[in-house]
Amino acid sequence: MSAEFDEEAMYLNQIPKPMPSRLRPKSVSSILDRVMMEKGYAAQQSRQLIEEEWLHAVGEALCSQSKVGQIKRGQLHVFASNDIVRSELEYQKVKALRHMQRTLPDMKIQGIRIHLAKN
Repeated sequence: MSAEFDEEAMYLNQIPKPMPSRLRPKSVSSILDRVMMEKGYAAQQSRQLIEEEWLHAVGEALCSQSKVGQIKRGQLHVFASNDIVRSELEYQKVKALRHMQRTLPDMKIQGIRIHLAKN
C-alpha cells in the first residue's frame, strides 16, 4: 500500500499548482474615488464649493459680474466681466484670498489671478 501511495503522490506532485493571483482585492473607497474622478463628480462638487465660497468672499454684486475658473499651480483664476469689476476685484483680492484659504484649506489656493473675460 505504501508503494501505491508513493506512486499516487508522485503523480499528484506533477500537476501544476495554481499561481497565486497578482490581483489583490481593492477597497471600496478606492473604487468609489476612481469612479467619482472618471465621471467628474468630484470636480463638479469642488467647483460648486469654490463658487459658493467666492460668493461669500466678494459678495453677490461682484460674484454676479465674475466667473471662477480653475486652480492652476495654486492660483485661482477669476474672469471679470469688465474693467471696473476687474479693478474692484483687484482691490478686494487680499481679503478674498484670505477667505478662500480659510474656508477651503484642501484646495491649497496661494493666490488669485484676475483676468478680463473675453466676450
